[in-house]
Amino acid sequence: MRTALARIGLLPQRMNDARNAALAQWAADLEKTAKELAPKRTGALARSIEAKVNTHSGKAWVQIGPGKVREYAYYVEKGTSKMQDQPFLGPAAQIHARSGERAMRREVPRFLGRW
Repeated sequence: MRTALARIGLLPQRMNDARNAALAQWAADLEKTAKELAPKRTGALARSIEAKVNTHSGKAWVQIGPGKVREYAYYVEKGTSKMQDQPFLGPAAQIHARSGERAMRREVPRFLGRW
């Protein structure tokens, strides 16, 4: 009985670890795809794409790093009156819309192990 209670006590931490691993994998995959889809004239736009994971809140996202490139990224994604739109973040998010769920399904058994 003590062993069962000890394992149940570990369950929340193991689930958080599995969630964080799945989020990190999802964010890395999304970052890679966004970098591949980003237009590459100088490469600054692709280099400024970065994945972030907040393990405390359980959130992950991909963003454009601070600076002038952030404004440029918006214009590239949405277009202007003088420039055709060249979306890269939106399509990357669509490609990986369901991959977070798949990553979670892979990680949970790995962190829970054999009970």
